[in-house]
Amino acid sequence: MSSRERMQIVDPSERTGSFTEVNLGLTPEQAAAEAARCLTCASAPCADACPLGNDIPRFVTAIAEGRTEDAVFENSVPLTAVCGRVCYRPCEAACALGVNGEPLAINALERFAADARSAVEMEARTARPERVAIVGSGPAGIACAYELRRAGCRVAVFEAAGVCGGMLALGIPAYRLPRDVLAQELDALRRIGIHFVPSQPVGSAFSLEALHEHFHAVFIAVGAHRGRRLDIPGDEAPGVTDAVAFLRRVNLGDLTPPGQRVVVVGGGDSAMDAARTAVRLGCAEVIVLYRRSRAEMPCNPGEFDEAEAEGIQGIFLAAPVRVCAGPDGRVNALECIRMRLGAPDKSGRPRPEPLPGSEFLLETDCVIPAISQDPDLDLLANNGALHTSRWGTLAVDDDTLQTSMPGVFAGGDAVSGPRTVGEAMLMGRRAAAAILAHLDAHR
Repeated sequence: MSSRERMQIVDPSERTGSFTEVNLGLTPEQAAAEAARCLTCASAPCADACPLGNDIPRFVTAIAEGRTEDAVFENSVPLTAVCGRVCYRPCEAACALGVNGEPLAINALERFAADARSAVEMEARTARPERVAIVGSGPAGIACAYELRRAGCRVAVFEAAGVCGGMLALGIPAYRLPRDVLAQELDALRRIGIHFVPSQPVGSAFSLEALHEHFHAVFIAVGAHRGRRLDIPGDEAPGVTDAVAFLRRVNLGDLTPPGQRVVVVGGGDSAMDAARTAVRLGCAEVIVLYRRSRAEMPCNPGEFDEAEAEGIQGIFLAAPVRVCAGPDGRVNALECIRMRLGAPDKSGRPRPEPLPGSEFLLETDCVIPAISQDPDLDLLANNGALHTSRWGTLAVDDDTLQTSMPGVFAGGDAVSGPRTVGEAMLMGRRAAAAILAHLDAHR
């Protein structure tokens, strides 16, 4: 069996000084060779594992046969080039080739098809008179807007920030998702008639009620842009900044180093993004502190390998217990405790348990918690008519995704909590179908 083709990658000595893209993609020869490895399983476990249900065997076969234009499958548009870069690849985990070897590089092939395509245009199937407002321009909002536009609705996407894309623009560093790639995806949406309105925060620019008066339906997809605190003594000291706020600041153009000796707490993609961004800002030392072992890290496969190649250190089976401050009140150390793995928790992973008497200090002038995010529903000021769940997310009907306000729907991370790009897009699709049913019922 032939070996898996690997994307070209910029050498660590060259890539840490800038935010240029690290992975350069497959060559046409590599893509054809990799696509030829596909077993074309009749059951297509890869497609079953994809949150969006993409017809993976069909687009892989098209690449193998040299029909790259045909490989851009409709049901992942409009974010094919984005998904080909940031998806967590459940399809590859399900690939039959992985039983006795390495799975097919599906994600790299999707990216290849997206990057090699000419402009893919789409026309609405029918013209409808209804107007729908989308609040939030992240993956859920984009997917919903796209499906509604395909159905013929007039769609406007309102974004609180000055740039569109939600977490794609504000949370993912450019070395993973180049801004020109995202811009091309958004431009394709504009060409099919979707209207993007940046710098329009619902709640302050205008109320949700006023928005609903001017549109036949509203979809709220404001994401989860509020980072969680460590909830330990001293965690509000100057020098402690959550990963979401840190990445947002950098993505908006502030390239000031957050410190010289940086400790990032967490093991997910946001932690990797924060750590690798800190390196690119010139921080002298960057440490990732994670309470489980390296094997349990929830970040994308290979992310910590790339971080390690860039000089980032990992301290595993350790957790923070106190932020220490110097005479000026700023962070000067992080007190930690060693952990051991116990019985599995609700997630099925071993539960980390502290080892008494194992405390130690890490000298640092910057601590970046990257432990999870919550929706910032303050963005929807005066939203008293919207009910929330006990987890602080928007409460919706499980089937229709309609909120407590008739005609107002919600989805993505604002409802589910922080999930993946694919899962957010799936909720956007579901919401679009529910909105269309709602519009048909009220004609």
